Amino acid sequence: MVDAASEVVVSSQGFGLSIDERRRLLAANAAAAQFFRRELLRATTEWPLEYLKAHGAESVLSTESPWRVGYAPQAASNLVDHLQQQGFGHGTMARAGLLDWSEHGDAVDRHRDKLMLVAHDRRSSVVGFVGIGPDGVARSATTVTPVHRPANVLVGAVEQRGLLAGGAVPVIVDEPVDAIAVSRAGVQAGGQWAGIPVCSGGLSTAQANMLRQFSTSDKVVVVLAGSEAERNQSAGYLLDLAFFFDKVRAVALPPGESLAGLAQESGANRVHDLLLTSRPLMTYRASGRGFVALRSADLDPPGPGPGL
Repeated sequence: MVDAASEVVVSSQGFGLSIDERRRLLAANAAAAQFFRRELLRATTEWPLEYLKAHGAESVLSTESPWRVGYAPQAASNLVDHLQQQGFGHGTMARAGLLDWSEHGDAVDRHRDKLMLVAHDRRSSVVGFVGIGPDGVARSATTVTPVHRPANVLVGAVEQRGLLAGGAVPVIVDEPVDAIAVSRAGVQAGGQWAGIPVCSGGLSTAQANMLRQFSTSDKVVVVLAGSEAERNQSAGYLLDLAFFFDKVRAVALPPGESLAGLAQESGANRVHDLLLTSRPLMTYRASGRGFVALRSADLDPPGPGPGL
């Protein structure tokens, strides 16, 4: 909402900020994304390279990759110093979620020693980041700010805008490396799939709505993987997705398996073939052995054929 008289924007988080300040916060996040990307491409033997290679995601190291994955260095203030040189003040960095204060009162980088993925809002603006630490866990790295709220952003949709606009089916996974495996399989299959990671945060109604705005396909696939609790959470996306997609389908992975692992072991075609076996999400139920498909309800509801 904009007050034309005062040119103050009231964000969805309830923050009041001027249009100029919003632009400044977005510019700071965009500059940070470029910095993180440069640092990853400059890396040589750091753990992030080993992590990407171990999960078959080293393709993001190419300058041609649509996935603009970056790296926040471990040093205390590399990003702060870089942004200061570009004219951003400490106040802007703090409000953008990029700066913390040390116990001695020094300005330090909020994000350190993490792989960084860009989080975009519905306007495709860079508003925050998802981080992957040495423990391999992907989680939102940016707290609530005047321009960022974890439940109102997506990772991967802007990077795959071309695939989604061309009719690719969005495939919702938890891990970014699985989303990258899906993206690669989609490209090799003529643009059929686009991986969207929720990064341990679940999928909100706002995110489902955003995904629909980016997608031209009326179908979405949810990958059920991990523990039974994680599969339950993923299956719970049905209601939110059903508001926006005509066909909500799911595919369950055996315990301990991942799409990134399947791609490494058997190639991208194996991921493609697996996604083709997806069933309507409502036909899955929980059992003591995890999620299984109900054989009596394998088909789509009456209507046109399921297509892709």
